[in-house]
Amino acid sequence: MRPATTGLATAFFRFYLLDTLSSAPARPASLLVRVAAEKLPFATGAFGRALQSLLEGGHLTPARDGMVALTALGAAERIVERERWSVVMPSVTRLLGDVAPRPAPVVAEAVPPYRAKVADAYAERVLVAYVRDRVAAAREGGRPFCVVLVAIGIEQPNEATRRAMVHRAIRASLGGATTLFGGDVSAFRYGDDGIALVAPRPDDLPLATLARARVDELVRSMTASVRAFHGARWHVHAGGAAWTVEIGTTGALLRAAEDSLRSDGEAQPAA
Repeated sequence: MRPATTGLATAFFRFYLLDTLSSAPARPASLLVRVAAEKLPFATGAFGRALQSLLEGGHLTPARDGMVALTALGAAERIVERERWSVVMPSVTRLLGDVAPRPAPVVAEAVPPYRAKVADAYAERVLVAYVRDRVAAAREGGRPFCVVLVAIGIEQPNEATRRAMVHRAIRASLGGATTLFGGDVSAFRYGDDGIALVAPRPDDLPLATLARARVDELVRSMTASVRAFHGARWHVHAGGAAWTVEIGTTGALLRAAEDSLRSDGEAQPAA
């Protein structure tokens, strides 16, 4: 049977998608244009089947602006796929003889209608709005509260794997905030590599200590359970501030928490 009628096409496009999306999220239509420019003799529809199987398997996830992005599981699968194809290619090259590599086609990317990081900006506005409400309530005699910022630093040679580890740790922290940090804690994403915790507690130090330990446990379990993450080094910094009348505004409170986060680095070596 010809390769075009077998699962070879789907297997190839799975690897193609995993490798291409390791650098940045992209729209499926843009990826399909790149594939068409390769002029590969593969079965029609194999690209769609590969994309669907990766989404269903949790290797890819929908992202903003109609894009798809690599997940932590996808980053690990990409490394496994590279190992499989590295074993296969020497035999293929031997069978074909000396074949000069074909240069990658140049495809002009369509410029998106806007380049603002909509999702990130929205997340920041949600955090600021939430803290502003807590400040207003505290001024009216409500419960005191604190803000704790947590930064997750990963040292890993492969950039895609490093990002996958950070994103996986952030998702686990946000999804399990009640279990990890307490039922009265509200969790938000903070920047590219961190989370923000807001809790009705008068002192931020116990929550910062707890957050640092729990996130460190998350990353440690990831490096032990996912082969692609083995050997990574990491550090988790946490710092916070409790609102007082002297601090006053939302901006001043967040800046105080950021200052505390920066000063925490010297005491937390990479694991």
